[in-house]
Amino acid sequence: MMTKPTLTEHRSPWVVFTSPADPWLASETAALVQQNGLVLRLDGREMRDPGSVFRTFARELSFLGYFGHNWDALVDCLHDWHGPGHGNQDLAILIEHADDLLKSDFLGLFVSVLAQAAWNSNLRLDGDGELDEWRQRIAQHFVFLLDHTAPVAFTEKAARGMDVAVALADGRLLVTLTDVDWPGGDPASAPWTAGPLSFADKEILSGMTIKAVKLFRDHLGCSIHEALDILQSRSEYLHREHSGGHMMDCDSRATELAE
Repeated sequence: MMTKPTLTEHRSPWVVFTSPADPWLASETAALVQQNGLVLRLDGREMRDPGSVFRTFARELSFLGYFGHNWDALVDCLHDWHGPGHGNQDLAILIEHADDLLKSDFLGLFVSVLAQAAWNSNLRLDGDGELDEWRQRIAQHFVFLLDHTAPVAFTEKAARGMDVAVALADGRLLVTLTDVDWPGGDPASAPWTAGPLSFADKEILSGMTIKAVKLFRDHLGCSIHEALDILQSRSEYLHREHSGGHMMDCDSRATELAE
């Protein structure tokens, strides 16, 4: 069973997609502030492309001048942050109004970068999986807040991120890094689903929609309606990758499958 996500402890999930009205969010941010942690809010509407992501983080977190405005530099500056009032405090970064990021082609990479930064900050492990005594462990987590989009809609794109695994629980989408390449990470097994959601590609490309939905439901432990949302996203991706090939219109089967 999936443990409820946290903003105050040194454990995964590192990234959460949820609604701003989620009671969990109010409870966790209050607990974080009570223990002298920081809650920073960024505007997802400003993150239209990688360049604007880097500029938003640099501005709102007061990155130092050496920030290289690339993904590797974002990982480095997040896990070794020197922003105003930092003082080695625990940190939650909330990306508000994040719905439009679903349309981006860099979402998977963005999510994996945030997960790597959080892994570094929370666990402070070296390449051998041993604790780095020179650094203090800091609870650092990232939350994407969605105003009008269900978190499940982001599942397929988030799962394309490098070395990430995803899970769905209590209406939230959760993201971690597996212990295959990240010491101290989560096992690449239930309840996590590691890697791109390609296990139903054959069924999707063959027009076996019902079987594909069942595969998503079984692998992710989600409802049939959630599986349909994931199927739609994966089908659109495969359609672009296999342009000209035969693809079944998933919407035409949605009513039948949901019954």
